[in-house]
Amino acid sequence: MENKLYETTVVIDGNLDDEAVQAVIEKVKSVLTSLGGDIKNILEPGRKKLAYKIGKSTIGYYAHIEFTAPATAIAELERQYRLNEQVIRYLTIVLDKPLLEIRERVAKYGTAQTLSAPQSETEKA
Repeated sequence: MENKLYETTVVIDGNLDDEAVQAVIEKVKSVLTSLGGDIKNILEPGRKKLAYKIGKSTIGYYAHIEFTAPATAIAELERQYRLNEQVIRYLTIVLDKPLLEIRERVAKYGTAQTLSAPQSETEKA
């Protein structure tokens, strides 16, 4: 079975202290590796104010993990997220070719648009 490239974004309760947040991230990493996954990249933007209350939380700690894993591992990973009370939201997506192309374009040009928008007369001046 071929491993696919995935990205999971986890929002952890922002009211936890830094050690507890890191313990949750380490738990996610250990679950991924135990399921046959290989972690490629971890990006931690940190604590941010949530757009709306989730439970009693108004602040969340965001972590993005890019990894390769068999398709069967995703169901177990998301089951572990549901069982962990410190994880308040999560999203796992497959990073397929079109998404990777958009990501490269954004990194290179700063935008995901393929065509430049026509400039108005006020913008040209």
